[in-house]
Amino acid sequence: MPFTYTYTARSKDNPDRVMTFTIYEDHLKVNLTGLIDQVSKVIEEEGREDVIKEFLATQSSSAVFKVFERLSGPVHINDVTPSYDDGHFTLTFWKRLAGLRFAPIVISMGEVDNPEAAEQFIEIFSERQALADSPGLFAGPLDYWATWFAVLIGVIVLIKWPRKKKS
Repeated sequence: MPFTYTYTARSKDNPDRVMTFTIYEDHLKVNLTGLIDQVSKVIEEEGREDVIKEFLATQSSSAVFKVFERLSGPVHINDVTPSYDDGHFTLTFWKRLAGLRFAPIVISMGEVDNPEAAEQFIEIFSERQALADSPGLFAGPLDYWATWFAVLIGVIVLIKWPRKKKS
């Protein structure tokens, strides 16, 4: 059976904002616990405008990540950077395109209700990252599309650079 570890993050300010992160093998899966219940609540609510505004404010980044996850599946753990600073829990995910890192997606839970569990999750996550292989072909700056684009522009500029004609 593969190694799995699950951490459920709940916002200290908004207990309805919950995300479950599961590490299995070399991947991280995100589950938006209670998102369906909140959508039902928005539909049934009398003063929908205020509820919709609050729902979008608290769940928009979560919903964006869920759409991203549906398109790309679980994320390799070496494409995720967790951080826990001043009580705020944040994850940065990198979307890969043709094997290279293309765009980051940042999910911030804000202040979580169980800081010890967040610190333990990051510790275990870091241990798993150290054991996992890199998901890309290159390491370091060469693993980003932006680097290759800059190199391409540099080569084009050098080739097209106006040369002084010898008289």
